[in-house]
Amino acid sequence: MAGERSKTIGEVGESIAENFFNKIGWGLPQKGVYYPCINSQKHALSTSKNGEKTQHGIDFHVSYKSSLESETLNNIIISVKHAKDSKYPASATEKFKGYIRDLIHTRECFLRSGDRRESNMAHKGCKRINDIPVLFYISSYDHEDFDFVSKLQSSRFMSDYDIGELYVVDNRRVSFILNVLLYIESKHSDWEWYFFHPLTGMNIADSTIMQHNKKMQVEFLNSPFIPFLLKKNIGGHETCKFLVASIDGFSENNLAKLITYCRQNTNDNINDVEIITCDYFPDDHDSIKRKVLSANETELNVSLGNFKPNFRNLANV
Repeated sequence: MAGERSKTIGEVGESIAENFFNKIGWGLPQKGVYYPCINSQKHALSTSKNGEKTQHGIDFHVSYKSSLESETLNNIIISVKHAKDSKYPASATEKFKGYIRDLIHTRECFLRSGDRRESNMAHKGCKRINDIPVLFYISSYDHEDFDFVSKLQSSRFMSDYDIGELYVVDNRRVSFILNVLLYIESKHSDWEWYFFHPLTGMNIADSTIMQHNKKMQVEFLNSPFIPFLLKKNIGGHETCKFLVASIDGFSENNLAKLITYCRQNTNDNINDVEIITCDYFPDDHDSIKRKVLSANETELNVSLGNFKPNFRNLANV
């Protein structure tokens, strides 16, 4: 019975993850991919009966051409963990480190797998390949906004591995992204929305890159804010709005940073900017808004919003 319940909990977590990835434009990823282990003793789990590991399994595999790096393919290797009857650990425990260790070992063997070769061959014109592990770690026992990632800030467990990128997605990050998308789809239902991809020195030379599309880039999984471009046809002309959602609370410093970001990433065709947080309320924050706008002397038409459902949001209507 315990094994059956564990399987059910795992299946629920995978279903949540799969629907989340579909929401952020990753489509229906490959599920349950298995391939041989090339370092059977080093990668063996502590529970292994014979002290060896014969194969690795990826819960989900997503591949796409990056919009933030020129001529670059991103292979996203995803492990899903779902805690149903227990809370998140208070720190990077040995159990959690085991999740990370197994995911990184999985990546090591993925680099030599036929699945990776097939993925690379399916995406033409890519001169660079990023193989990026993602631990999708959610807890149904904790609050939907629980911030587990912050518990890892003082831990140095990643220093044991030679890896450039690894993302941990927790309750707070999943809820943030879902709430923002729900806000956009409900408040701006007559607009078409897209994830915005800023031009930088890493992607400006690639003429095939679109600055906006429906696919969220993996880098935004741990970003403090996510930018969007909204479009609507008004009177036969395309009208655009720039929207930035911040996972951090409203503050004078945060607002000033976001306004600067908006100024740097909008052109003459975009004057309307909306900045949303989880805790903005006009009666508390409009004096700060006026102060920041006056100090920045921006010509943008800046509005503020709150993406977290609350009866006080009615003051924004």
